[in-house]
Amino acid sequence: MLLNKISSKINFIGGMLSLIVIANVVLTIYLNKKQEGDSYIINIAGRQRMLSQKITKEIYFIKNSELFSFEPLDDDINLFEKNLMILINGDEKLQVYPPPTKDIKDKLDEVLSIWKPFKKRVLEVESYTKNIKKDKEIMMNNFDEILKISDKVVKAMVKEKLAGVYIDKSGRQRMLSQRMGLYLVRYLETGVQSYYYTYYEAMKMYDRTLSGFINDKSLKNRKMLFDVINENYIYWKNFKKYIENLINEEVKIQKNIEYIHLNNTKLLKRMDEAVWLYTDYSEAKSNFIKNFLYISGVLALLIIFYTYFTAKALERHVEQFVNRARKLSKIDPLEEKTPLILDICGEDELKEASSHINKFADKVKDALSHSNEALKRAEMAAKELQSIADNIENTLDEIGIKDKNNLGKDIDNTEDIAIESAESLIQASKMIQKLKNNLLDIVENYPSKKV
Repeated sequence: MLLNKISSKINFIGGMLSLIVIANVVLTIYLNKKQEGDSYIINIAGRQRMLSQKITKEIYFIKNSELFSFEPLDDDINLFEKNLMILINGDEKLQVYPPPTKDIKDKLDEVLSIWKPFKKRVLEVESYTKNIKKDKEIMMNNFDEILKISDKVVKAMVKEKLAGVYIDKSGRQRMLSQRMGLYLVRYLETGVQSYYYTYYEAMKMYDRTLSGFINDKSLKNRKMLFDVINENYIYWKNFKKYIENLINEEVKIQKNIEYIHLNNTKLLKRMDEAVWLYTDYSEAKSNFIKNFLYISGVLALLIIFYTYFTAKALERHVEQFVNRARKLSKIDPLEEKTPLILDICGEDELKEASSHINKFADKVKDALSHSNEALKRAEMAAKELQSIADNIENTLDEIGIKDKNNLGKDIDNTEDIAIESAESLIQASKMIQKLKNNLLDIVENYPSKKV
């Protein structure tokens, strides 16, 4: 097995704990930076909702107020579009990443598809309103001029001593010029249709009366009077075209405002949905961090338990190894019935150590066995030599050989050689026995304290 070695178990435990710690540190740092970016993005996206409403408010304020400035509206439009492009494309300088999910990207594309025509209508309202605001003073001056010319017509008719019906109609023209100016200004400022209808009725009456004057044959015969009426008529026709152009622009403004009113809610809703998608994405990452920390904590706890049980098992195996080694040291290696085996079930290192000790014990047993066998043979050889020497001496005595000095010396030398060989074998046997005792002392003195 891969984890059947002490070193493998230690490396596995250390590696797993190190991996968990490093992964926690790296992931926490990385996701914290991401969270900072998420907070910035959510802030931008949330501000877009406010800007969409502020743009609409500025439009209504500009349309209905005399005190206005186009600068705040332009700033809001530019800021909304800039932020939207940052959200869609990202920005390395601001450390803002592009949409992280397809849902967010699709939602921002929806916002962009609503924003483009929405912006166009806002800019049209701004442009038309600028024209109307600039021309309002000119328009009021023109109505004053219409009043003066209408008054000249009245005076000319009085001078010509026309019938009262002409004087009444021409006098009414002065009132109608002011009534047109009043309700037209109100309509251009507020867009209220009732103001336009009142203006329209006054305008139709003024135009109809003036057309009646210009087509009246009796008035054409009065050159000075008709010249004043014709001056009034020409000025009015030109001014009427100018008014119609302003009204057309106001109609466009009203249509654009209606469009802005309807699509402002859509823009707000899509932007709000995008904000929630960003929020959900950020919360998902936060939950991922929490889940990862929980899982890594459980893994660390499991590794701690594994370490504890591994240490206990290792402690038992080492203690078993020491006890069996001590037991082995008390066994007589020359007793054939007793096997010299240190059998250990545990880690590979302990099994390998047991194998080496068993091999060494076998070699010691073989050496002692050979030594004892050699010693026995030497003793037997010495006895046989002694027996042979005694037989030779007895035989010499029987055959009556008297000079036994030289022969005795040879026999003595042979005995000495035999005795010396036996003594050498005995000495070798003692040395092997001493080696055995030293080995047994090493095993007995091995520290048996727990690991």
